Amino acid sequence: RRLFEELGQYQAVDGRSFDAMGDTGFAQGAFGASEGGGIKCTQPRVERYAQVVRGLNEARVVSRPFELLAGLEKATADSSAELKSKQIGQVWKLLEHYTAPVSGDAGGDRRLVVGACAYLEKTFIEHIDSRISQYPHDANVGGVPSVHRRVKGYLNILFTRLGRAPKYLETFDNEAIWAHMFLLYRCGYQKELLTYALELEDIISDSDSGFVTHLKAFLDGSPSLRSGDVPAAAAAFDDPYKAALYRAVGRGNVPKRADAEAIQTTEDYMWISLVQIRDADKMSGLQGRDTLETLRASMLKHGSAHFDPNGNSPLLYFRVLLLCGLFENALDYLLRVELFQVEAVHMAIALVYYELLCLPALSAGSEPMAVAGDSFSSYLVAGNGGVRGRFDFSRLVIHYARALPEAKADDAIGYLLLLTLPGDSSLSAGGASAEQATVALARKRSLCEQAIMRVLYERQEYAHFLGDIQSDGTRKRGMLERFLPLLGITTNEQFSQTIIRRLADRSRDEGRLADTVLLYNLGERYNTVLNVLCKQLGEVLYQRGSGASGASVGSGAVGLEDVEGVARAVLAHYRQREHIARVLDDRAVSTCSTLLDIIDFINCHQRGSYEEALEIIESTNLLPLGANGDVSAATQHAELVRGLDDAITRNFSLILLTAMDTLSRLYAGLKESPFLDAVKQANLQQMRRKARGLMVFAGMIQFRMPSDTYAKLNRMDVFMN
Repeated sequence: RRLFEELGQYQAVDGRSFDAMGDTGFAQGAFGASEGGGIKCTQPRVERYAQVVRGLNEARVVSRPFELLAGLEKATADSSAELKSKQIGQVWKLLEHYTAPVSGDAGGDRRLVVGACAYLEKTFIEHIDSRISQYPHDANVGGVPSVHRRVKGYLNILFTRLGRAPKYLETFDNEAIWAHMFLLYRCGYQKELLTYALELEDIISDSDSGFVTHLKAFLDGSPSLRSGDVPAAAAAFDDPYKAALYRAVGRGNVPKRADAEAIQTTEDYMWISLVQIRDADKMSGLQGRDTLETLRASMLKHGSAHFDPNGNSPLLYFRVLLLCGLFENALDYLLRVELFQVEAVHMAIALVYYELLCLPALSAGSEPMAVAGDSFSSYLVAGNGGVRGRFDFSRLVIHYARALPEAKADDAIGYLLLLTLPGDSSLSAGGASAEQATVALARKRSLCEQAIMRVLYERQEYAHFLGDIQSDGTRKRGMLERFLPLLGITTNEQFSQTIIRRLADRSRDEGRLADTVLLYNLGERYNTVLNVLCKQLGEVLYQRGSGASGASVGSGAVGLEDVEGVARAVLAHYRQREHIARVLDDRAVSTCSTLLDIIDFINCHQRGSYEEALEIIESTNLLPLGANGDVSAATQHAELVRGLDDAITRNFSLILLTAMDTLSRLYAGLKESPFLDAVKQANLQQMRRKARGLMVFAGMIQFRMPSDTYAKLNRMDVFMN
């Protein structure tokens, strides 16, 4: 065992490490804890992974296969200096074995077990070759060594200090035959193992006359011999490699710890457990065999403290969980290791992409606000029985996207698009109907839309993401439009209805005027733009007139100027473009124009241009200024204005008071004139009649106005009459 530890890669099953490559463990990471328990992405490797995700989404849009694991593995390799670890790169190789084609009936958990065994066998071969390269003199394998020469060379390295194989090993011609055969099987060299056993059948038969027959039947997939068929002499198991090989190929019930000297490492233990699960159908009748479920329960029971008691090698327990197919627990564990949180996020993406991760079902009303809590906590959700849980991939992705810097808004959207990945192992394993899978995908798309809209609403970069209307009327596509197929959006109208209009509605409800106009305009809802502007103009006019009268009318001018400028620009823009002008609602255009005239009227009054103000208000035909106090005419006018938009009618108190004040000031100016001629008297009389007409009209309209409006009007009327 000490020799294994000195050689560096393999260490004892107490779990001190998979390999001694210098992991720093729980150092501050790129997806590390931020103030208030949140998480953030700050390290350079974040960009390397983001590039891979961009490529993935581009491939998904055109339904092109994408080598995701290869891209992620390269990003990790390029970040090795930053990570100070090479172990993390091995994880991608393990996942590659889980996604590799498997012959025969190897679906579900069996596929995972076959992949894990293949990975452990391949890495053991690499370990042997590495040690031979490190100790070529001790190995003495020659120029182009065969499989058997390499295995023998590896054993030479192990036994070099003794000068020969230990006495407790069964040997022939100074060769440890059971150790040789076990290592062949440990490397996955089944054909070579059988050839070697057949060549030495006479020697092996001295120990167990039925072993070679059993081995051939076992490797061919035939029913194996039962434990009762094993000779007592063969079951002594003084040779631990013999015990390990017997256990691996189902040759009898091997006593516990009989193979302890051969099974020295965590990988060895996982391999011999997994091959027995892989070949369980060949081992019927043998007692005490692990199932995958019992192996998983055992690893979870031992926990990370057993495999990494000092916290120096967190990736060891992580890989143990992966080898058991406990992907959900593995991710949840690695996300607690700050150094590897970014890698954990992208492993989750890969596992979902290859349909290996069990996900919780989304409800019909799932909200991104609910799944995107700002505190870092467990993403593991209880499963539907068994030790394997479910992993809240949606919350992780939303959490990660929100942690990206503001400058990476495009990448935030790119990660959120991964919410629409259909991969869920519980669905792909055949446990759900096509209809259920369709419903699940629809809910994912809905959640994705909401999460994207939240980012867009917060960043307010609508022209970049959603597109823009150029000055010549042509439409410039936005960044998001390239990826609409991933959301199930196939037409411009669907895009407008699903994304743009919902953002516009929210902007309108929360008073973001510029965003509201931009979004409704982008969605070609031109009349809605005018209606929103009318409502805003009416609102700021009302606030301006609230509590003000006469010369003091003018509070809230800044807000009014902002809305006024937008309204004038939009109305002029719409009128100049025939394709827009012909679809505009006449009432909306008229209301907007009238409100702008009212603003001009009030502004003229405010700066003392009373004659111009009177001209403007008369042109709007809002008030019966030409009725000369005629009750019948005032009544008819009152009927006409009742059908006006609320944005106008709610401001009639301001309009009436400003109009009466305009008349009053014009009257006072005429009255103070030194000339006493017939024209002056006629003009004074006309002002009095207009004022009387306003009083009659004010009494007839049924708009809700402040209670002091009539008193103020009456005082000014009395002054003139």
